[in-house]
Amino acid sequence: MDEGELRARRETLLVAIFLFLGSLVIVYPFLDAILIAIAVSYLLSFAHTQINSRLENEMLSSIIVISSVLGVFIIGIYFFINNAFYIQDQFQVFAISLEDRVIDALETLDIPQRFQDNVRTYFSSFSSMASQRVVDIFFALPGILIDIGIFLVTAIFLYRDRTKLKAEIEGILSGLPQTEEKIIRSLFQSIDSIFRGVFVTQVIVALAMALATAVGFYAISLVTTQMPLIPLWSLLIAIAALLPIIAGFMVYGPVGLYYLTLAQEPIKGSLILIYGIIFLQILPEIFLRPYVGSKSLDEHPLIIFIGFLAGPLVLGLKGLILGPLILILTKEFLFNYTDLVSSVPAQNRIEDKED
Repeated sequence: MDEGELRARRETLLVAIFLFLGSLVIVYPFLDAILIAIAVSYLLSFAHTQINSRLENEMLSSIIVISSVLGVFIIGIYFFINNAFYIQDQFQVFAISLEDRVIDALETLDIPQRFQDNVRTYFSSFSSMASQRVVDIFFALPGILIDIGIFLVTAIFLYRDRTKLKAEIEGILSGLPQTEEKIIRSLFQSIDSIFRGVFVTQVIVALAMALATAVGFYAISLVTTQMPLIPLWSLLIAIAALLPIIAGFMVYGPVGLYYLTLAQEPIKGSLILIYGIIFLQILPEIFLRPYVGSKSLDEHPLIIFIGFLAGPLVLGLKGLILGPLILILTKEFLFNYTDLVSSVPAQNRIEDKED
């Protein structure tokens, strides 16, 4: 390849990079939905392989996979719309009852009236804010539906066109200069393995937390009183494990507060809160997720810990994927820079230095 053709290809690659970055600016508001769709497309491909291995019918397997996804979202949206205001009413009843019990406790302890008034003001503002939040979510439903639509269309098309997309990328890479091809191919391979690793990590952690919830709540039931709906709480904790940082508290927190206040079972409520904070919040984020991530991604636990912790805090939901992705890609690029830009294998360079 002569110098002029090499320069032309590199200029074309530079233009493509700028166009890609410009496209990211346009789709950034929907990046959460797109990134989750990419991750889900891996799950759909896996499900398709498993179903097709039994049915041996590509079309029927695709119809089953896509119908299942659409059915889950339609049912979820229906239940949300049907129960949104009921949930709001129940939350207001809970907040009022909790306020009354806290004020009664403060009066029993002979706390100054000014402090009691501040507590009442706090509960009132918190209740109004939470109720308004439910209303805001309901009226923001059109925007949520747009995100869901983008997610569904992206996931389904990536799942449907996965073979064609892979062939197109391979064709583009084969036409690049050697150095650029090696770098971009390495990035694509890393991104593919990272997406798979992040998905595997999240699923394993979710299953582990569901099991921990079931075991812990059942043990609490044995030492206190019977606790209903343990499978439901386990399922909700598993779903919450796929979401950023504090999502688990939004499940076990209200359950513990309910038993602590409304049900007048302070020991049971306290045990649920303590168990949730330690075994469903702190230990999974500090030990379980980094350990599982380090094994599935073959990376140092510190990188996994920072990626999964800092990613959602800085970037929101998209940070669950972008956090580990950016940190791991940066580490691999820095550590393998010489191999990526050199045409001489690393082993040969080491042998030359030894000679």
